[in-house]
Amino acid sequence: MTSSYFTIVHILVLIVIFVLSMLFLFLSFKADRKLFISLLFTNVLVSTFLAVFLMPVLDKYTKKAVLENVKHQRVLRNESIVFNGTVKNVGKFKISVCNFNVKLINQALSKNNMGGESFFKSSGASLFSWLFTENNTNNKPNTVEYSFTVVKDLDAKKSETFSVSMPYPTYFSHTTIINKISCY
Repeated sequence: MTSSYFTIVHILVLIVIFVLSMLFLFLSFKADRKLFISLLFTNVLVSTFLAVFLMPVLDKYTKKAVLENVKHQRVLRNESIVFNGTVKNVGKFKISVCNFNVKLINQALSKNNMGGESFFKSSGASLFSWLFTENNTNNKPNTVEYSFTVVKDLDAKKSETFSVSMPYPTYFSHTTIINKISCY
């Protein structure tokens, strides 16, 4: 995390959690000595849980970005695919990091290829495959995923262009491309 990760909303939520934790700590001092350790443990556990799990929730509502003009082009010379586009910050707060996620799916299901082999591939002795040490070169993944950091420290209402390249599997045909942006 960078220093630009925290917005004013993040800081206010952390201050509220800290004040509630101190209040609960003060109240736990007034309890019996036998209960103090369990109350202290509960206080630390709940405060940490709230602080850690509220940060991604706040990110979802404070750090908003959209992809614009995303285009892809295959480069046959080195069997890669290049994505170009723009990330625009549509929120009111600065975004510290944006990741561009790309998923390539080979031969997505359609009404023409709905045979049984699309859902189930018989493998014979797959239950005992750990006994055999042979290297199976026929095992080609049907889905490939990559993630790229494309933007750092993007101010509110600003946009920035990006270009990323990734290897393109040579055996893919009729490829479906899914891309999305995730910012925090």
